[in-house]
Amino acid sequence: MPTRPPKASPQGRTPTRGLSPRAVSDLLFHARASNAGLRPEAVPFDVPLPRVIREPAARDEEGLSARLLSAWSDTVRAHVEAGTHEVSLSGGVDSAAMCAMAARHAPGRVRAWTMDVHFADAVERSNARRMAKVTGAELVDVLIPDAVLPDLFERAVLANQTVILNARAVASYAFYLEARRQGAGPVLLSGAGADEVLQGTPGAIASAKARVDEDRTLAMRALGFEGMRLVDNLRAPFPAGSRDHETPPGVARGAVDNSGRPLHGAPRGDQEPKPSTGHFPSGDGGRDQAVGRREDSTPVDNLRTVSGGLNSDHASRAPPVDNLGTVLASLPAPWDLPSEEALPSEELRYAKWVLTELILPPELRGARAHGLTVRTPYLDEGFARVALALPESVLMREGFGKWLFRHAVRSLVPDEVRLARKTPRYGHTALSSPVRERWLELYRAWLSPARLDSLQVIDTQAMLGLLTRYFRLSPDDEQAGPMDRLLMRLMSLAMLQAHSKAPP
Repeated sequence: MPTRPPKASPQGRTPTRGLSPRAVSDLLFHARASNAGLRPEAVPFDVPLPRVIREPAARDEEGLSARLLSAWSDTVRAHVEAGTHEVSLSGGVDSAAMCAMAARHAPGRVRAWTMDVHFADAVERSNARRMAKVTGAELVDVLIPDAVLPDLFERAVLANQTVILNARAVASYAFYLEARRQGAGPVLLSGAGADEVLQGTPGAIASAKARVDEDRTLAMRALGFEGMRLVDNLRAPFPAGSRDHETPPGVARGAVDNSGRPLHGAPRGDQEPKPSTGHFPSGDGGRDQAVGRREDSTPVDNLRTVSGGLNSDHASRAPPVDNLGTVLASLPAPWDLPSEEALPSEELRYAKWVLTELILPPELRGARAHGLTVRTPYLDEGFARVALALPESVLMREGFGKWLFRHAVRSLVPDEVRLARKTPRYGHTALSSPVRERWLELYRAWLSPARLDSLQVIDTQAMLGLLTRYFRLSPDDEQAGPMDRLLMRLMSLAMLQAHSKAPP
């Protein structure tokens, strides 16, 4: 059965409207160090992680614990003295310690906001109620009905200014929307960033690499003839000007937030808009990919967990599945792609990537869309510098992440909260949602042939085959998560494309 190549602009020309085809393909394949510049008009935010290396061994664990607690107290006190008495409280140890320390510095004046959504962890929600009682904080429980999530997806994408991977990011948007309506703010403290500076999730980097490989496998299918060209481009050096917005070592930095305003005299710049450099991280100046001939492509009919035998003649120019795993394993993770000012350790590079790409957009941009400023004390310069210098031996112990921090806050947080095992947050998919049919209806509307063609690099027929297969999956199928990530990325891109303005 003949197939047509993906629609693309002529070689050497940029699209007349909307997203760069190059940016779309790079994002889907994790072929760039940062997707923050997906839309030229998007206001960037920086993640100024200190350039420090963890100490090799613990000298005095109790001394380190005292130093960490002191740094945490100083950090939260600065926010409280600046007038912030409201916290986002999930019930995990990070938000619990933040609520407790805020209450210590502002007794009787703290208000805690928590989210009631069907995929919220029941133990953590119980712990949030306990922490409010222990600290004397006023607790406001914000109900997020499942039915509003698909309805708010488009608004959340536009607020985040980048792609959304699962319904949690939409729930965050809905949470800040309703919290603002109920009088939250204007500034809230968030526990975002604690896992990244304190190694809160054992095996996080390995798990992220596995997800990136899953994403790339599906992206090779979605991009059709573009797949192997992207693999080649991953090995190309980044051009000048594609730096990750590093701040020179030694420059003091304040809170990471979404206001653009410094805290207590900290220099501006944490969230300052930066002019576009005009450079493209992909290394080809933003030109479209050349389209290969059909006879040059190698059919891939044994991608067992990807194609399921559907549309097998719309294959990407990729090796058979026996070699595909080897090819993907040889590719660098997105946080290890070349950049002008790479951070000195994989831990820091990964932390910056996951914060910039996944964690902070819903927190900072999602809240800003409703007039709220979110600050992240765990990423403040003073605390992050102490936390990132701690030896690994005091952070990972007996299956616990953030062990020393849990120990340090023992006077603030009850044992059942601080020693609760971190519950893996499953990737909420449309298939597992109580309003599954509403999600699928949204997918059908935004992943239509016309919408997919507008992205210029998608093999539309192959994607429609994947979409048909997805609709038949059970929620517990091992491919439900990876496929949902791909479909939500594509739907996000189609929405951004539909709302993009023509470049000057």
